[in-house]
Amino acid sequence: MSQPQLSPPEYDSPGGLIAGSVIMWIISTLCVGLRFYSKRWKRQGYITADWLILVAAVFATGMTVMEIYGVKEQALGYPLGASIEDPKAVNGRLNKAKHIELSFLLLGIATLGLIKLSVCFLFWHLFARVVFRRFLMVWIAVIIVWTLSFVLAGLLECGSHLKALFGQPQAYLDHCGSAIPTGYAMVGSDVATDFITLLIPIPVIFSMKMDRRTRFLTLLTFMIGALSVGASIAKAYIYIKASLGLWTSDAISMLTGLSIWNLAEVHIGIVAACGPTLRPILARILPTESLLSLMSLLGVSSNTSKQNELPSFVKMPDADSAEQLQPGVEKVGSKGADGPRGVRQYEMESWNDAESERRGPHHV
Repeated sequence: MSQPQLSPPEYDSPGGLIAGSVIMWIISTLCVGLRFYSKRWKRQGYITADWLILVAAVFATGMTVMEIYGVKEQALGYPLGASIEDPKAVNGRLNKAKHIELSFLLLGIATLGLIKLSVCFLFWHLFARVVFRRFLMVWIAVIIVWTLSFVLAGLLECGSHLKALFGQPQAYLDHCGSAIPTGYAMVGSDVATDFITLLIPIPVIFSMKMDRRTRFLTLLTFMIGALSVGASIAKAYIYIKASLGLWTSDAISMLTGLSIWNLAEVHIGIVAACGPTLRPILARILPTESLLSLMSLLGVSSNTSKQNELPSFVKMPDADSAEQLQPGVEKVGSKGADGPRGVRQYEMESWNDAESERRGPHHV
């Protein structure tokens, strides 16, 4: 029986794969570094979310090294000339690519779980409403279960016959029949959890007392997470396309596409998770004229006397009393507010940069 004709190879530019991997790593590492520098510059303590994103960055570095290693060993980025279901395609190069892809799958799921948890713990430290934190407790548990479940599913996709993953196609079909349905569940739930995590702060922000301009900038800060949702959708598309083209796609091209988009999702997720925490640094580097122009186009009013006002988020001391955690309580000028305005319902403030500059850069 003749094999179907292969579609044109994709992801067959080794130099482009290496350059893209390195550039993404530099950007995500820079964001994590700026996040920690910002905390040190403002003399703020590190929180759980910071350490989780740091571990995620270490894992992402390992994935970047694996991608470059795979290209250097011609296990990725060099078309094989046969589909992954072709018995004649089983060789050392393809098996090395499968080993790399399995490592990408397991490490990628763990890294994505850490990124999602980092974002959830950031929300935990920013917002102190009791009902909101109860929901976050449930959602954090869901993310932990999601991460552990799919890491175990990846390890056990062939049951006790792990070698079938690297053997003949028929052995894979005999022992790893649940791999593709599990993959569909993984990419689908990945998109869903990213999207839900993106929506979590929106009701909180709309319930706060702030003008339209400040609310817009606050939403814009948190909507950086939409980049992560876009990346997870792209990876889901690549996975579904690859699983439907097992007989017609070049084996190495298919595995290369899965690995590079997995890597892209991880790095973009790190950048998105760091976005809300980078505001103090970026506000000193980037002009606000572009933001003001964008708000004008969207019909958001802009007061020139508040040109430098951008949302800034600070972790304030956890409230010990029930009164501070109850919704609807406003404590104006209290010591815990650490500022000229009290915060209603939530431990989050929107500061005026002019006031912050007057107090000095080291004020927390």
